Amino acid sequence: QGQCQCRCASPSTANTAPLDLWDAQVEDVMAVYGGLKRWGRTQAPKLILTRGKWSITTPRETNSRAGSADRSVEIVASGRLMFKNLTAGKELFIPRVWCKATVLSEERVDQCFQVDTCITPRHDLSDGYPSPDSHPRKDGYWSTYIVKGGGRTFVDVAVTITPTSTGQLTRRRGDGVEKITSCCLEVGYECYGPDGISQHSQHIALPLKFPDASLEPKRVATGGAADSACEAFAIPTHLLYHGDDPVSVIEKYVKPHVQPGDVLAVAETPLAIMQGRYRHPATIRPSWLAKLLCRCFHPTSSVATACGMQALMDIVGSVRIIAAVVAGIVAKVFRVAGMFYRIAGDQAGLMDDITGTIAPYDKFICLGPQHCEKFVEDVGTTLGIDTAVVDVNDLSKETKMLTILAKARGVDSDCLHKALLANPAGNADQQTPFVLIRQPKA
Repeated sequence: QGQCQCRCASPSTANTAPLDLWDAQVEDVMAVYGGLKRWGRTQAPKLILTRGKWSITTPRETNSRAGSADRSVEIVASGRLMFKNLTAGKELFIPRVWCKATVLSEERVDQCFQVDTCITPRHDLSDGYPSPDSHPRKDGYWSTYIVKGGGRTFVDVAVTITPTSTGQLTRRRGDGVEKITSCCLEVGYECYGPDGISQHSQHIALPLKFPDASLEPKRVATGGAADSACEAFAIPTHLLYHGDDPVSVIEKYVKPHVQPGDVLAVAETPLAIMQGRYRHPATIRPSWLAKLLCRCFHPTSSVATACGMQALMDIVGSVRIIAAVVAGIVAKVFRVAGMFYRIAGDQAGLMDDITGTIAPYDKFICLGPQHCEKFVEDVGTTLGIDTAVVDVNDLSKETKMLTILAKARGVDSDCLHKALLANPAGNADQQTPFVLIRQPKA
């Protein structure tokens, strides 16, 4: 399988990446906090950490001996992350950084493999004070560093998964490491400055298993009379993550199977994940207002928790949410449903609270995607595929509700509804974010 193909630069070349690439990552992080608002009011910490640029190496066949192949079972994920001081004139200290890795797999592997994480300070790449280390430390110790106002510094993070002695049987079978699917990292850090010392974290999901894109997609049922109208093919992918370029992923997994006249339906949550629009509850500080307003909603709503409500308030604004709640309560008296979501905006209906998507994103609050129209246009221009971004789930067949966020001009809305109401992509762990809809040939 070899090297993961993604838009991220390898850590060895990340220091030469154009500044706008790092600025884009800062904007991605700030977007889930609602951006830099007036008077600097935001829930984002003054010192933020990006999710970084990653290089992922998966098991591959290597010729270690003449005429024989040795299966390498080591998985290595290495990334370069950036600290950014958002304040203009305050110097902030980073006294400590640590990392915790959680590996997900198709079966239990905790006794078969060892997971090691390594943190390497890269203050030599900063744009402020000289590094306190003459060379990047390799012993895992983090030298306290001062980040100037508006300045930045870097850290390299590496995750290595290797077989243990108790896992040799699995290694000989050659299928143990292939059971590992993904890894979730929590990179924690301390920020010390004029406001005292505080702890923060950044959470990163990484794919470690990549399906064969050349395999024919599986036909799935569209439900009801739609079976006679069109066919639907669910296309599996690796676990999508912030380092994926959506158009490149479609080119890899979808393009080989497209026939003339096909329409591609893209689920909105995977698109949002590739845009980095997810947030761990640990990064949210619910206000008293969020704790109060969330009690007005049904327990199954994504805004029925304090963190879910606060996440929505951060990107929409407190005033708008208060107005939406009041209008929703009044509308209910007159038996008018959905008024809150109409006033609160699209993100209120698109946001998924924890458990709303597949692991490891079931631990995150996932926001709705941005710039759907541009995404559809880019896919059409670059790949020549008519595309639609849709919001559909397992309840759509009963509720008959399906939201089309954006679609190409040539896409028939009725055809989308008939093909997708049964949710052929599924809501479990299928990892099929793309569905090809094919009209029958005349």
